[in-house]
Amino acid sequence: TGDPLADLSEDMAAEQKARAVYENLIDLTDDPDVIGPLLWLRQREVVDFNRFKELYDYYKNNQKEPR
Repeated sequence: TGDPLADLSEDMAAEQKARAVYENLIDLTDDPDVIGPLLWLRQREVVDFNRFKELYDYYKNNQKEPR
């Protein structure tokens, strides 16, 4: 959208959705060869979400007041 806060919000939402998908897939199996990679992918979503959140907070806190 060109709006950093809106774009980062969308990115965070996408990370949360992907994390939920991986969690649902993990719940569907008991195969450790499937669960292992899914756990890794889920953790990447958590890390990515946290990085987007840090950047979102930075932009939010340093946003210039409209004139």
